Amino acid sequence: MEKEYYIDSLKKSNFKITPQRLCIIDYVMDNTPGHFTADEIFNNVKGKEPTITLATVYNILKALHSAGTIKSFEINGTTWFETNTEFHGNFICANCGKISDVDVDGDSLISSVETTGFEVSEANLLIKGLCRDCRLHPNA
Repeated sequence: MEKEYYIDSLKKSNFKITPQRLCIIDYVMDNTPGHFTADEIFNNVKGKEPTITLATVYNILKALHSAGTIKSFEINGTTWFETNTEFHGNFICANCGKISDVDVDGDSLISSVETTGFEVSEANLLIKGLCRDCRLHPNA
């Protein structure tokens, strides 16, 4: 995504574009595709923008999420954010904690749920197991 995409989504949410907000957008863009927490962003950008607060980071991530430019999911009480807004699974390695995107046939999955009478408005798929590296090298 282009930087203007994120900037426009914040403007539509009535946020002024400040140096702190631009630092957050830069971090998100530099970690695309990827998974990140508000704490990671805060710890990485506070060196460049010492006046930034964790609350500011959360507010900007919430605005980007509301605008549909990022998605979020929760693992063990921690909220993770990601820029991949297409339907996919998030595979979490039970050993090393690495999170990887996994292609999933979302249309099939959602239609099978909807045939039971439910109406799906949003879906997050979390898959836990061992990643390839941990499976091949369990003691590394």
